[in-house]
Amino acid sequence: MALRFEEITIDATLSVITDFAFVPGRDEWLVLGKDGQVWHLRHTGDSAIVLGSFVVPGVHSELDCGATALAFDPDWASNHFLYVATCIDSTQGSILRLRTDLEHLEAAAATTVEILRAGDILANRPWHNLGAMGFEPSGVMWALVGDKSVPSNGQSLDDVLGAVVRIVPSREPDGEGHVPAPDNPWLGDPTREPDVVAVGLRSPWRGALDSRGRLWIGDVGEDSFEEIDVMDRQGLNFGWAEHEGPCVGDDCERFTDPVVAWAHEGPSRYAQDDPDASDTELRAAWVGLEHRPPEDDPYDGALASRMLFGDFCVGFVRALELGDDGRVIADQPLGHLEGASAWAQGQDGWIYASSFGGCDTSESTDAQPPTGRLWRAVLSR
Repeated sequence: MALRFEEITIDATLSVITDFAFVPGRDEWLVLGKDGQVWHLRHTGDSAIVLGSFVVPGVHSELDCGATALAFDPDWASNHFLYVATCIDSTQGSILRLRTDLEHLEAAAATTVEILRAGDILANRPWHNLGAMGFEPSGVMWALVGDKSVPSNGQSLDDVLGAVVRIVPSREPDGEGHVPAPDNPWLGDPTREPDVVAVGLRSPWRGALDSRGRLWIGDVGEDSFEEIDVMDRQGLNFGWAEHEGPCVGDDCERFTDPVVAWAHEGPSRYAQDDPDASDTELRAAWVGLEHRPPEDDPYDGALASRMLFGDFCVGFVRALELGDDGRVIADQPLGHLEGASAWAQGQDGWIYASSFGGCDTSESTDAQPPTGRLWRAVLSR
């Protein structure tokens, strides 16, 4: 099968869309911009209109830094809590919680509280920040945290950097902060950060939970490989900064290899499978979503149990399926979408995506931010 991407026409210009999510139970979206803008959209057919907006306070936008992810609380219908991951300066990031009354969205900024802080004052670049976040059925939040451009943080034990965290955010109306998830593996160990459940990550920008409870992670590499990692149990070490890609050598038993990886040097087989692949030396792995087929499945079951993944820079989009033993049993090309920044499934069963610009996050890009776009993935017959 193959997918093509039909653009959703928006009645306004939305710059640098980094994430979006469907409002629970509605044909409406909240869309996040890198500078902290949150737009409320109503979606009808092939178009969307902006109903309102607000700006998350305190967002620091510089190169890769900015507002990077959003998620609705599982009890949003009653508490209206929205979470936003953002840089607050070049060395520090936060997960913030805001109360979002969609009828009075402009009031959301004044309700901001901090849930989690992640940073390193030694960071010399505003890179490798907070990535995707979401919720397990139990209400526990998971979040991906980069190493803040300090490679040793990938193997550090006493902070949340270069890691997967699982926390229970405060849900008190005026409360802030969090507690570790009660089943995290290192609770009570004074040498370990209790929020952390996996380490060895560099820049885990996008990830998703599948229907089996496995957390898939797209970890952006340095010089050698892009990785798709899967956390199927707690306590894993994905290897950074000891190695990139599949581990080679005598000391590999303590590391968990990626389920797939593609090299930076030369065109990968994934790029060769994509006739529209961008001719660039830049790479940035992402994980999208696992399609959950409704009764009237617009994809005729072809994407069931398969996780979408790809490369932000090169542009290929693929579907990956693992067997019960965690080994790859399907890895197929689907289509092409450069600059893909986020993915979500609508109530109508269709897969939607956002994108912006290309792979460059230079100062000139900050000065002239690229326009964000929204897409529907349809079967190309």
